[in-house]
Amino acid sequence: MTWDDLPESTSPTFDTMFLTHEPEVEARDASIELVGTSLRLRCLISLGRFPRLTDLMSSTSGFIRVRDARLLAADGEPTGDVLPELMIDQDSITFIAEPDAPLHEPGSGSPPDEFGVGGNPVDRRTRRFALFTDGHELSGLVYLFGETDMASFVESTHPRFIPLTDVTVRSLADHRNLTSYPFVLVNRARLLAAAELDGGADPGGRPGL
Repeated sequence: MTWDDLPESTSPTFDTMFLTHEPEVEARDASIELVGTSLRLRCLISLGRFPRLTDLMSSTSGFIRVRDARLLAADGEPTGDVLPELMIDQDSITFIAEPDAPLHEPGSGSPPDEFGVGGNPVDRRTRRFALFTDGHELSGLVYLFGETDMASFVESTHPRFIPLTDVTVRSLADHRNLTSYPFVLVNRARLLAAAELDGGADPGGRPGL
């Protein structure tokens, strides 16, 4: 047997696992803003067979592929640098924002799995948290079970990217750099501290009603 006789590798890759889709499913791009400690850019990411960015990021690891990546300055202003394609290590990502996502209001009937996994949607409540990374403070609504306490929230390992809605992001290096987004995914691995801003009250009622 020679090396030419060996069968082709069938090991799954990012592309074959997550960017392929059934013939009848139309692939869709999401416009995102991606922020790391030393990187900020606006780009497109293919959702492939997944209906939402949340689902894609919950099912992938390693590097993700983005397109039409325009580098941004620290204050969010676009630079002249555009890359047609870029591979980014998920571990280096602080958060991913969807600037054009619809704002999911409590009571709108949005699918609860967009904000968590499993459980009865009636038992989910919105609670406002402040999440701190090494470079940013993010405040927004998190959808949690009513009995989830702060310790359980911060010590959990799932989901890897925490979904927040109605989000305000402030740069810790320059508090004048303030940005609002309807939807953000925060990398749990980059989370340094968290605080509950409403004392456990349910400011918006139960989602999905």
